[in-house]
Amino acid sequence: MNLEQGFQQALANQQLIHGALKRVHIYVTRCDYEDYFQEAMIIYAQTYVNYCQRKQDLSKFRPYVFQKLVWRLTDMLRQEKQYFDFHSLEEFDFQRVPEEMTKIDFIDWQKLSQLEKEIFQEYFMEGISLAVIARRHQQTSRNLRYQRNRLLDKLREMQQK
Repeated sequence: MNLEQGFQQALANQQLIHGALKRVHIYVTRCDYEDYFQEAMIIYAQTYVNYCQRKQDLSKFRPYVFQKLVWRLTDMLRQEKQYFDFHSLEEFDFQRVPEEMTKIDFIDWQKLSQLEKEIFQEYFMEGISLAVIARRHQQTSRNLRYQRNRLLDKLREMQQK
C-alpha cells in the first residue's frame, strides 16, 4: 500500500472531505479554503494508507477518516489562531478604544508592585492571556489570577479617590 493509492481514494471521496471542512466551519468563501482542502487530502491519503496497513475493516473507514479529518483540521485552526494571536503585526491602537477608557492618569504607579505593572501592561493593554504571562514570569496561572483580581481592586480604589 502506497500513498498514491491513498490520494486516489481521497480524490474519489472529495465529498467527504468537503463535508469535514464544512463541519469545522471552513467554507468555500474563505480565501484559504483550497489550502485547507489540500491539507485534508493529504491527511485522508495518509490515514487511508495507515488504516490499510493495519488491515482493519474498510467498511468502517469512512466514519473513521471523517472524524480524523475533523480533529486534525480543528487542531490546524487552533494552531493558526494561536500563531496570529501571538504574532499579530498590528500594534495596539488607542484610537479604537473609547476615550474614557484611555484615561489612566488616576493610577498611582508607586502603589503597584512590579508584577502588577507587568500584568497591567501585558494582560490589559496588550491582551496577552494569563497562561502565557504565567509561563513568562514562571508563575502559576492561579497566582496570576489572584494578582490580577488584587490589581483590579487597587485600581478601583484609586479611581474612586
